[in-house]
Amino acid sequence: MRTDRNQLRFNQALLVFLLPLAVFWDLPWLVFLLFLLMASQHTPLDLLVALKRFLRLPPALAEEDPRPHRFARSLGAAFLGLSALFLVLGLKGVGYALALLVALLALVNLAFGFCLGCFLYLHLRYARHLLTGR
Repeated sequence: MRTDRNQLRFNQALLVFLLPLAVFWDLPWLVFLLFLLMASQHTPLDLLVALKRFLRLPPALAEEDPRPHRFARSLGAAFLGLSALFLVLGLKGVGYALALLVALLALVNLAFGFCLGCFLYLHLRYARHLLTGR
């Protein structure tokens, strides 16, 4: 299986740069837009992949299982969805704190190569193996 490392870096860079702007300028619609982009991986049209192609960013394919990264992106989308929900409900502190948490974890991955979502995915698979033998 192959993973496009440039796609991962592109996704992380978008989150790292746009989420703090959304917080600083109080733009809840931007948090919701990023949630939609992240959640689109579960639809036939992955909007982040389409955006990367539109910008003509070259792929950097690596022999790596894409499932941990999809899981991490799903977690990021879930947290951004919760963030957007809290913002709609008027709980800006909680909403923007969740958005900044996603940005911080994307920054850690971008800068240091540590993906918390991937780490959780691997440990959950290991726990499933211990419990079921599969």
